[in-house]
Amino acid sequence: MMTILVQVTGRVTGEEVTVAAQDERLTAIAAAAAAVLRQTPYHVVRAGDVAAAVRLPGPQGRSAVWLYNEVHNRRVLVALAAAHAWQEFAGQANWSPPGPIESVTAARSAVAAALSVIVTFHRAEHPLMTQVGYGIGDISTAEKRQLAAGSGLHPPDWPDSPSGRVAAAAWHGRCDVFSDFLRPVLRDCTESVTYLAESDVGESASRLSDVTFRTCLADRDGPVDLVARGLAALWFERDLTRLAGSLPRDLESGETALAAVARRRTDPRAEANANAVVVRVLLEAGTLHHRCVREARRTVSLWQNLAAEANDRAATTTDATTTDAATTDAATTDAGHDRQRLSDAASHLGLAAARYGDRGSAAEAWELSRRVAEQGLGHDQSRVARADNNLAALAAETGRGRHAETVITEVLHTRRALLERHPQDAAAWRRLTVTDRTRTDIARLNGRAIESVRLAAGLLADQRARLGAHADTAEARSILGQTLLSAGHPTVARRHLEEATDTRRGRFLPSSYRVQADLIWLAKAALVLDHPHAVLDLLGGQTARTDWFRDRVSFRLGYTARRLLALASGELGRADEAAATLRADREHLGDCPLDAGLDPLAADLDRSLAELALLQGEAAAAAATLTRLADAEAEAEAGPPLPAHGWTLVLLGRAANLLGDGRRAAECFGAVTDLATAGVDRCHPVVLTAHYEEAVRCTALGDASQASNLLQPVLDRTLLAHGRPALGEAHPLLAKARALAERLGIHVPSTPADLDEAALDIDA
Repeated sequence: MMTILVQVTGRVTGEEVTVAAQDERLTAIAAAAAAVLRQTPYHVVRAGDVAAAVRLPGPQGRSAVWLYNEVHNRRVLVALAAAHAWQEFAGQANWSPPGPIESVTAARSAVAAALSVIVTFHRAEHPLMTQVGYGIGDISTAEKRQLAAGSGLHPPDWPDSPSGRVAAAAWHGRCDVFSDFLRPVLRDCTESVTYLAESDVGESASRLSDVTFRTCLADRDGPVDLVARGLAALWFERDLTRLAGSLPRDLESGETALAAVARRRTDPRAEANANAVVVRVLLEAGTLHHRCVREARRTVSLWQNLAAEANDRAATTTDATTTDAATTDAATTDAGHDRQRLSDAASHLGLAAARYGDRGSAAEAWELSRRVAEQGLGHDQSRVARADNNLAALAAETGRGRHAETVITEVLHTRRALLERHPQDAAAWRRLTVTDRTRTDIARLNGRAIESVRLAAGLLADQRARLGAHADTAEARSILGQTLLSAGHPTVARRHLEEATDTRRGRFLPSSYRVQADLIWLAKAALVLDHPHAVLDLLGGQTARTDWFRDRVSFRLGYTARRLLALASGELGRADEAAATLRADREHLGDCPLDAGLDPLAADLDRSLAELALLQGEAAAAAATLTRLADAEAEAEAGPPLPAHGWTLVLLGRAANLLGDGRRAAECFGAVTDLATAGVDRCHPVVLTAHYEEAVRCTALGDASQASNLLQPVLDRTLLAHGRPALGEAHPLLAKARALAERLGIHVPSTPADLDEAALDIDA
């Protein structure tokens, strides 16, 4: 019997139909096609038979022409039939999507389990899927003529629905029947190691759906589980490894080894070592700090138990009169090794917790590491210095700047002495550079901008001299960019940050902590330069703004990215929308492990909410928020660093000025200037901003003389100790100060002729 083929290339004429109606017709066609193909060999199926079997409201007995107006070719027809059969099967299958997937081994098992359902379906519907296999590559004569003429095939418009997506893929010869089923599974499995955008998840699911379909057609007798595991392995190598590099393999290898020793429960030391390997892999990848904290806690617990047992054995052998010296020495050595590993494991726990944002857990872990090194290891200087270095950095971030400076000075002396004893020890030099970096960060956070730039420049010079082009050198360049930005030189800072970002982007996963932190610093530079569009370009499609990054990598970086995006949106005229989003984030922040008292991240969000309120013209609401925040910062034993408190006062002064409360505005701006007595540089951007804001207020009151005095430090172009003036030539604050000075008839100092701000860097 001859098969009747009708090819319609034009659009359906007549009244425009809705997407819902089109989807309803595709669903009815799918059911009819499945019924006919189950009973009739593919090559004798008539289009008219399928059309007549369609059941829709209204007159029945539709024609082949009507059918092809809907499906356009046989590839779509057979794919719809397969989709209908799959929906029937999946609705009856005893399978549910996996729960939270926390490991790579669990991810592989979940993908294999999902694929086994599809393979089972192929076995159950073998005759129908064979028919579909015949039709999925069927190209009509009319299509061949179009291809031969070089005009190509123009795909029809399909509804965005399960049937529409199946039809759209089948038009191009792909079987997308299982994509919707696979998509959530692949998303959850991918997120066990990295983040994947929803569009990329769809592409991956579509590709695996088609490969599974063709594999099942080619291998009709293979065991279901083996075929499913093979397809899962293909997806891992084809998609997951391409996205996450070696991380899935490394992590799965560590998980497998850990599972093997944990299952036996005969060697707790091997279990602790295997768990430590998983922690190191997670730390090096920098994408799963929340999980790393859990794994590191388990490692610490194992080593604590082992250290306690070793101590007991050492005490027992020492007390026993019949024990020989060799046994006593062995027990003592075991106890010492276990304590060393406990100190190291606690240090890793602190690092993972700090990167995730849980500073309380980080402090506890580093204090444990220090206590073990001090008491259990006979004052191991290197490990004590490591813990103190980390604790000093944490103290600076939480507003205890003076304590941080005292501790880091002691660490510096210790590590310099250790390097002098072993000048060829590369590890000792690396540890000293870590301390130099921490000193730089502490100086920047404490408002000593000039010193921070000098320290960062020296660190970069040392790293380049010893390492050349290296990830650590890029890290040092990024630190220099951060200090320059905080010191009022956003243009040259941006160039250093961009160079560091370009280097590190090729060395780490795009979704990792390091890469996203670099982008966030670039976004901060863009905000300082009044380039809100650049902020949206930098962060709009990045992982840092996603819930996955917030929940698994770093909630502090995640909320910071959202805050910067909100500020940029507010600058672009969308302050209402940005404020609503930021308020929701502020409420959700309570679910995170914040610092006791006033957490600097919470303060940042409150400060940004007030800034958006000022953009909305709601000065009273901004003043209320900032007053509460300023009081809390002043009373808190530990809170935001001094420059952050200064920005709170600047915004509060600005709000008070808008409300006509000149006295309070002057008090706020004066309080910022007084921060210099607490160690903040007099040329720090926050201090200069307070000078400018007060100058604007004085100008409005007609006090040109006072305004002139206030503008002098802002306009000053004298080169300071770090080789630069107080503000970079392109800094918006300098431009505004110059404009105000010209209005007042004040002489504006020029930039030194030998200073090329754009070219000035460490190479000069």
